[in-house]
Amino acid sequence: MEAASNSQREIERRRAMGLLTWSGPALMLFARTACSVLAQGLIAGVYALQSSPAPWKAAARWLPVYATLIDAGCLALLWMLVRRERIRLRDLMRFDRDRWRGDLVLGLGLIPVSLLFIVAGISTSSYVVFGTIDAPGLYQPLPLLPALYAVLVFPLVWGLTEQMTYNGYLVPRFQVLSGNTGIAVALVSFAWSLQHVVQPLAFDPHFMLYRLLAPIPFTVFITLVYLRVRRLLPFVIAHWLMDGADVLVTLLLPLFS
Repeated sequence: MEAASNSQREIERRRAMGLLTWSGPALMLFARTACSVLAQGLIAGVYALQSSPAPWKAAARWLPVYATLIDAGCLALLWMLVRRERIRLRDLMRFDRDRWRGDLVLGLGLIPVSLLFIVAGISTSSYVVFGTIDAPGLYQPLPLLPALYAVLVFPLVWGLTEQMTYNGYLVPRFQVLSGNTGIAVALVSFAWSLQHVVQPLAFDPHFMLYRLLAPIPFTVFITLVYLRVRRLLPFVIAHWLMDGADVLVTLLLPLFS
């Protein structure tokens, strides 16, 4: 059944059939980190051709726009990996028409709790690295059209792809492959946090350390909750709305103030 194709039992069955090995999840584990560097590098290359004195820094402001390139690369790799298991990308969602209202409520309910972990991680990491809870800003001003893209497109595609990658694909497979939930959560939450080091890549050791540490409380929390729920839609909804509110407040609204 489609609804059960990403269940633990079905993943174990595909592993026993030889359709799932360590190679696929290991390749996917750091794919978003690698795609982030490549996407920013592409934009930096354009700036370098224009003789920018700091092409990587100039490219960093476009993160909410080139983020779609990151997602495209990750979705392409995910598509190839799930085909090896003879399932489809949408099977990672385990969407249930009879439960969508409950998933919506759960997604909204995840937001305040998630924000507690996010704020705690940001404040603690900022204090450890910079000696203050006033964390440095992430997003830089953009013109109106890119800012609209950042609000209307970026959060939905980003939230969907990120949740499919880490929760939908990686953590349940590492749970089966390792036979240990703790190992699965540790691997995925670390890789999920690590991607933030290069989003954007600033070549500033203090900023990069801050970006590594800040997401850890949230990534551990959200992977544990997913393993309990095993349905991706609530997590996509929460991720989409939180990221959307963030870019709305920091990028779009200032253009009209």
